[in-house]
Amino acid sequence: MHFLFRPSPHPYHPHLPSWRQPLYLHLKPLWLALERALATSRGRVLDIGCGLQPYRRFLDPAVTEYVGIDREGPLSRPTVVGSAESLPFPDQSFDVVLSTQVLEHLPDPERALREAVRVLKRGGRMILTVPGVWPTHEAPHDFWRFTRHGLMRLLADHEIVYRDLEALGGLWATLGQMTSLEIHRIFGLRELIPMMNVCAELLDKLPSHEDLVMNWFVDGVRAR
Repeated sequence: MHFLFRPSPHPYHPHLPSWRQPLYLHLKPLWLALERALATSRGRVLDIGCGLQPYRRFLDPAVTEYVGIDREGPLSRPTVVGSAESLPFPDQSFDVVLSTQVLEHLPDPERALREAVRVLKRGGRMILTVPGVWPTHEAPHDFWRFTRHGLMRLLADHEIVYRDLEALGGLWATLGQMTSLEIHRIFGLRELIPMMNVCAELLDKLPSHEDLVMNWFVDGVRAR
């Protein structure tokens, strides 16, 4: 019997979680940042690594076409089956490129970012999220984590001028989330997760000396 604790949906899919769920500190900031950014999208949108297309619902009515590309699988519903490292689209064919929590799973993230920039119009918008701190997942296809300065260098090298480079989940949220993932395995302790979520979210509003970040959110444009 669960009192406050609520499990994640099975099979897992991105969603706006309740404070009673174990992935609350990870998913809530991601979901809200993407909802905010995609609500102002326009034109043709490419979603690289689209999965089940969970963020499509956020698109502004001014979007004329949505294309999701991904590999085939039980948790993907792509419009086009293909690889992020070799996109089957002409140069400068999209107004917006979206990619969420994908680059860490690619052997060559620079090549994937170069491809994303190639198909993005000059002055077009790139919305990107990547992990900073997260346990190994989808093994063995899990290769990279990103720091603030590494991500800034990667964006600069590929002509992406970011309007927003936001840390989603700082020191306390990261510590709380990692602890929740561990005690989630222990039946009696998982009831502590809701209270941990609340406390970590409140503490995360305080200044921190450590640049420990769970996820990074980028809203940028391709240089003209």
